[in-house]
Amino acid sequence: MAPALSVLLPIRDAERTLAVALGSVLRSRAVDLEVVAVLHGCRDRSAAVLSRVARGDPRVLVVDAAPALSLGGALELGRARCRAPLIARMDADDVMHPERLAADAAWLAERPRTGAVGCRVRLAPRHAPEDGRHAGLVAYLAWQNAALSAADHQRELWIEQPLCHPATTFRTAALDAVGGWRTSPAPFPEDYDLFLRLSCAGWALEKRAALHHAWRIHAGLATRNPRDLLARVKAEHLVARFGLAARPVIVCGAGKEGRRIARALATQGVEPAAFVDVAPDKVGRRRRNLVVRHADELAALRAELPGSFALGAVGTSGARGVVRAGLERAGFVEGESFVVVA
Repeated sequence: MAPALSVLLPIRDAERTLAVALGSVLRSRAVDLEVVAVLHGCRDRSAAVLSRVARGDPRVLVVDAAPALSLGGALELGRARCRAPLIARMDADDVMHPERLAADAAWLAERPRTGAVGCRVRLAPRHAPEDGRHAGLVAYLAWQNAALSAADHQRELWIEQPLCHPATTFRTAALDAVGGWRTSPAPFPEDYDLFLRLSCAGWALEKRAALHHAWRIHAGLATRNPRDLLARVKAEHLVARFGLAARPVIVCGAGKEGRRIARALATQGVEPAAFVDVAPDKVGRRRRNLVVRHADELAALRAELPGSFALGAVGTSGARGVVRAGLERAGFVEGESFVVVA
């Protein structure tokens, strides 16, 4: 018997891309499929396109969501109508490989503690790597695609979101356990927040090596949030996951990233106990009324501050390995007494 799977597809003003996106879902192989299509305040002809492509297909269920709902709210409205034990996300301007869903279902069937599995993703053709305007996106996808194992995702999750949200299939029980997508009247990274909550609740996140999804980025993409907002969500989960309200926090990096995570922690009532850096122009300066110490003092700081937790706060990927190595030499253990953030 083919595995049962629901595809949760929010639609907002997608008349030009919806036919290709939905068509790719309906061509999925070897799955017992339902599509929960959430029309989310569409002002264009998306509803007509949906009707034409579905053509009365009983696998497609249409749900209307009020325009005022956040994306998280629209997803939750759709989730309430999903009946399968697995829920796959899809966006109305992406393209799904016909083998993606069956491969995701097989993966999750073999790994009961995996709450979500993704696949590797490429940019849609109009975002070719040679297009300099999208060089940052190409680098971001390369970073995402490099994370495969549960350990990779647990480590990289504190830097940014290592799974592409619309290319991910969730275990319904895992979504139920953490309450699904959170809603907010203000802009909110509901995808990143969900992955953090799943991980903190003990569910593994993993990625298959197959390239089974084409992701289209556009200027109005709802999930592109300011880095300060991502840092606040990150800080909320760091404090809860590692008990930072009761531990001295050492911020390793007195530059932009270090200042950002320190501000975010302050919104959770946590102030750093120390800052360290290696740059001569930062060591000796003050950050949040603390004199920045040299990173060579990390081992001494660990002794001075029993139970301390370090945050490697660096913005460039090349520096993260250096920070990790320095923290490990000082006796910190990644995932227990330090993580790297960005």
